[in-house]
Amino acid sequence: MNKKKGDLNKNLSPQSKRLKQFVEITGYTVAEFTRQCQIASPRTMTKILSDGNAPTPKVLEKIIARFPQLNHDWVVLGYGEMIVKGLQNQETSANSLEKSSESSYQYIIQALRDHDFGINELSKSVEKANQKIDTTASLVIETVGLYRKEQKERAVEFFDKVDLKIERGEKFVENKLEGIRKNAERVEIANRALIQKLDHKRKERNQENFDKLSRKIHQYLKETRELEQKLIKEQLAQGVEDLKKAMHENAVKQTDFAIKALLDKFSLKKIIPGLGSPNKVSSPRPKE
Repeated sequence: MNKKKGDLNKNLSPQSKRLKQFVEITGYTVAEFTRQCQIASPRTMTKILSDGNAPTPKVLEKIIARFPQLNHDWVVLGYGEMIVKGLQNQETSANSLEKSSESSYQYIIQALRDHDFGINELSKSVEKANQKIDTTASLVIETVGLYRKEQKERAVEFFDKVDLKIERGEKFVENKLEGIRKNAERVEIANRALIQKLDHKRKERNQENFDKLSRKIHQYLKETRELEQKLIKEQLAQGVEDLKKAMHENAVKQTDFAIKALLDKFSLKKIIPGLGSPNKVSSPRPKE
């Protein structure tokens, strides 16, 4: 709400603001103030007090006719005070209005003279200020030159110190790097020795394991050969037995065949052809 009110006050003209202050001092409402000043419509005062319009000369004349103590020039130009001295309680009259206006005009002339004098004094003050500014500027330029020279010398000294520190830092870093490099070489040598030692132990273990494995393989091969030789001997013995048996059976068969062939060759029929075969006698059937 205050913000909106402030925004409205910004739109008011200076005459409107000053006249509004006077109306507030009288204690009248806008409508009553309009009636007291014999202004035709309250809307006229509303446009001045609320909308910010500047009062017309005719309206301002009516207001001062009712309130001659109001300073005309204060309302219009802001010169002097709100209330004309000696007219706070006087009634309205054309003579007082004329005197108020005349005194206001005299006040304006005097104010303009004072204004011209003030401008002259201001010009003199500005000239003196310019002289002081020139003197100050020269002093500032000289001071700045000295300051720059001093700063330059300090900067040179500072950068010399910085260069010295950088050089010391570089040497320190180089020494540290050299120590790190030597330490790394020592560590590398130690690592190589450790690797060689571990590799030697690994080779020894591998050789030992290889020897154990080789002995196991030789033992296994020996046992396998012995088993194979045993199996071969057993198979050979069995084969010999089978061969002997087969040869024996074959010999028996050949002997039987030879005997049969001899029998067939030297049978009685062939030797004695007339000898007949014996009659077959059937075996009698047993009685049931």
